[in-house]
Amino acid sequence: MPRWIPWPAIGRRRRTGDLPELVEQARGGLDTLGLRGRFTADRLHEAMQAYRGRPVHVLAQPLPAGGPHGLWVAGRDADYVFFPAGASPVRRHVIVGHEYGHMLFDDVAHPALAPDDPVGMDPAALSAAARRARSSYEELPERRAEIFGTLVAQRITDWSWPPARATDGDEAALRRLTGLLESTDESG
Repeated sequence: MPRWIPWPAIGRRRRTGDLPELVEQARGGLDTLGLRGRFTADRLHEAMQAYRGRPVHVLAQPLPAGGPHGLWVAGRDADYVFFPAGASPVRRHVIVGHEYGHMLFDDVAHPALAPDDPVGMDPAALSAAARRARSSYEELPERRAEIFGTLVAQRITDWSWPPARATDGDEAALRRLTGLLESTDESG
């Protein structure tokens, strides 16, 4: 006589990282941040800083062609998210949301032993971060972060969110980061 298998057990054999599972994880991430329904970019930013328990600096900067579209660098006392200065509002929200997704899901950060700002970033750590930033969307963390960023862009209500003003220290760090990204273009 056949044994009855409960309905939920049927779907348990799917492979990890299927689209519905990743969407569910991304939605759960927004719930974790207390962001249900629609929200503003400022509310998302405040929630992310509260979740991380430290400042998160979002910096609009020109990034080199062929480099990553965005980059999260975890400093000792703060996080830094770089996105292209010329990105459209939709693309900006996807990119920043993508990097926030990496933070939220405890993906491997691009570590840089920094004091309070990017000026003190260790050059070797930045170089390693630039190389790792070019990961494949075949990797589970990248797919999940991209879905999270897409959900963020769908739920954002304010499309005129101005980018943060860069400080002199931010600009110095960006010049170093840009040089490292360009040097990894040449060396692979």
